[in-house]
Amino acid sequence: MCIDGIIAKMEKINIITLGCSKNLVDSEVIATYLQNQNKVVVFDDFENTDYQTVIVNTCGFIHDAKVESIDTIMYFAKLKQEKIIKQLFVTGCLSERYRKELQADIPEADAIFGVNLLEILKNFNVDYRKNLYGERLISTPSHYAYLKIAEGCNKKCAFCAIPAIRGKHISKTIDEIYNEAQFLVNQGVKEILLISQDTSYYGKDNYNSLKINELLYKMS
Repeated sequence: MCIDGIIAKMEKINIITLGCSKNLVDSEVIATYLQNQNKVVVFDDFENTDYQTVIVNTCGFIHDAKVESIDTIMYFAKLKQEKIIKQLFVTGCLSERYRKELQADIPEADAIFGVNLLEILKNFNVDYRKNLYGERLISTPSHYAYLKIAEGCNKKCAFCAIPAIRGKHISKTIDEIYNEAQFLVNQGVKEILLISQDTSYYGKDNYNSLKINELLYKMS
């Protein structure tokens, strides 16, 4: 069988990412695990319909983002109704906040997950305990990539839903971040953008002091 024939028989998954760069990193992590399971992954493909499965990684932070997420879900729900795609999964911040409502209103979705990546990976029978050692499929142009150094936020500002969606601040270790940065550099990345919900708070939780300066020094 030719290579094209082999690829045609592999499950193809389209990951749609909405919202911020932190969501983008989550989508890249999901894609990496799926690709390691011999699945073909594409990002944000609205033009073609040669994929069997769609994962919509939603944003639920502000009104416009919610509307965009719902419109996108409904777009692919219609494709499923028309039997153009076989499976539709929803994950991310919107579904973390409104999972029950989405389950009731969008029966076309095969499953709805929150922000815990282990949930959706388990759905695809992925060995999510496997350590990727910083490995990540990059969806950005090859010269730059985002690197998430922490998740969540301890501040409870009245105007912000992030703590309710993402939980308390949890920093990665300096070594974890360094290893991931090394992987990105080895892939040809020239510019690494450090991101989190509260970057200035990095390290306070697991080192008991602010460590952003030390992290930057080691990475440089």
